Amino acid sequence: MGGTAAAAPPRDGSPERGETRRNGGAERKRELLAFWAYRAAEKAIASLPRGVVLPIAAAVGNVGYDLAGAKAALVRENVARAMGRSPDDRRAAWAARRAFRNYARYLVDVMRLADVSPEEIGHLVDIADIGILREAQRDEKGVLLCTVHVGGMDLIAPALHVVGERLHVVADDTTYGRLYDHLKAVRARHGLLLIGWRNLRGLFRALRARENLVLFCDGGYRAGDVPVEFLGEPTTFPAGPATLSAKSGAPMLPVAARRIRSDRFHAEGLPLIRATSTEPAEIFRATQQLADELGSVVAADPGQWYMFRPVWPETDAARDHARRALEAARRGEDWSKVPA
Repeated sequence: MGGTAAAAPPRDGSPERGETRRNGGAERKRELLAFWAYRAAEKAIASLPRGVVLPIAAAVGNVGYDLAGAKAALVRENVARAMGRSPDDRRAAWAARRAFRNYARYLVDVMRLADVSPEEIGHLVDIADIGILREAQRDEKGVLLCTVHVGGMDLIAPALHVVGERLHVVADDTTYGRLYDHLKAVRARHGLLLIGWRNLRGLFRALRARENLVLFCDGGYRAGDVPVEFLGEPTTFPAGPATLSAKSGAPMLPVAARRIRSDRFHAEGLPLIRATSTEPAEIFRATQQLADELGSVVAADPGQWYMFRPVWPETDAARDHARRALEAARRGEDWSKVPA
């Protein structure tokens, strides 16, 4: 998320994942093709004014929805639940189509980061109240910015970078090494620093340095994660945010970054949440509060929620387990001991 500056090496001295692969042998052809295709797309997008390329992206998103088949049906089901409607409802289909269009526009804005300054991107983002971030930073424990795949979270980073803030975000560094290194370097120039998803030390190091750590919470149902009611139905949220909050003392700040008229963005923080211990009841309380806040972000405009994975359980057995785990958590019991 441009420039061609090299990404800084990890502070613990370990090599980057992409570097490890290149030093160990030739990159796979698929990875090289992906890298050069992405770079070519970046250059093509940068050659056009934003006002020209965004409508083109929206049109591509429309075609993508028409061709996506099962993936389009999955997005339609997700947004339908957020709307409280049937997936067959034409309003749900329209919202799902908008999600594809908005995702395509989001990708264009992210790819433009390689060739524009943080100041130029920052001017596209209206930050509602920087004061809530300052309040979250008051204890000097770091801040956990918790969000969902709505609007353009990546574009908050340049806006905050202009006022002296940096964001750290967890990213998959296990494949496409050269492309990962490029994306890491581009985003670093805009104040968004990538941490490999297996680098737990990196997460705690960022919080100890009183930095801002971004966590996406709408990854979908997984048995063993924290049971919550999300948009009216049982599913799970990851335990990571509340556990990190309890262990580090860092507050959780739910964040929304919605696309608004004129293809600008409006970013706002929601009420702070703190987990005071790692006891199951406290992890559930804090995570359910987080699910409620982030559910309101999705429900405000489901057509901006580009979630291409199932968010709720897909089988009768999984739905039953999610329901029983949630009921146990609400009774104050240890939900992790509910048998599958």
